[in-house]
Amino acid sequence: MPRVLWSVDGPVGRLTLNRPEALNALDEETAAEFSAAVRAAARSAAKVVVLEGAGRAFCAGGDLHFIERNQRRTAADLAPRMRRFYGAFLSVRALPQIVVAKVQGAAFGAGLCLALAADLRVAAEDARLSFNFVRLGLNPGMAAWPLARAAFGDARARELLVTGRTFSGRELAAWGGGFAAAPDALLAESEALARRAAVGCGAALRLLKAETRLQENLAPFLTFEARGQARAFRGPDLAEGLAAARERREPLFRG
Repeated sequence: MPRVLWSVDGPVGRLTLNRPEALNALDEETAAEFSAAVRAAARSAAKVVVLEGAGRAFCAGGDLHFIERNQRRTAADLAPRMRRFYGAFLSVRALPQIVVAKVQGAAFGAGLCLALAADLRVAAEDARLSFNFVRLGLNPGMAAWPLARAAFGDARARELLVTGRTFSGRELAAWGGGFAAAPDALLAESEALARRAAVGCGAALRLLKAETRLQENLAPFLTFEARGQARAFRGPDLAEGLAAARERREPLFRG
């Protein structure tokens, strides 16, 4: 079964993470398929792309098996791998079309970063969101800091990243990070937003999208994050963070 789906309906395309049995967790196989789907989207005539997750969650973040495999790699090998991993998913940010993320259920860690990489977000009011990196024993990755700061402002972004706490789709909207919808209205409201955006002139929308990225340079953040995570993967704190998450307890970090 494909891990990522791409489809087009008139002016609106749909990019779907398709691992519902794993809450659409991210790994290298998904990264490769996502990159290919983004390239297909870029070539399409769609004016707007809806980014979504199949099933009950948008994206639970990094796949635990992917994380555990990486614990066996050297830091020198892992840093460029993580940099490519981030780049595969953040390639959605370079699409010429307007991207609307539809967020239901969980959006944790890299999954939340993926939602923030969209231009617009509609989240279910009861969606559970978290930059949970530090609670796993990792420094934040996938451009978490610049994306969070752009969405929420400096102070709120720092608080969310430092604590790793869970917040709701309702809070995301209250802080200016997107729009909230009742859970049973999420599909209709995200589709309505995409259709309203698609009414505009495609050429004008592409220029608007390009203008919003004029001063953006995520590369130094991604390189810094990849090096930090490569070191963290080799340390004891990540193992403790993963064990604590599995056992539903507070982690006891050494660092």
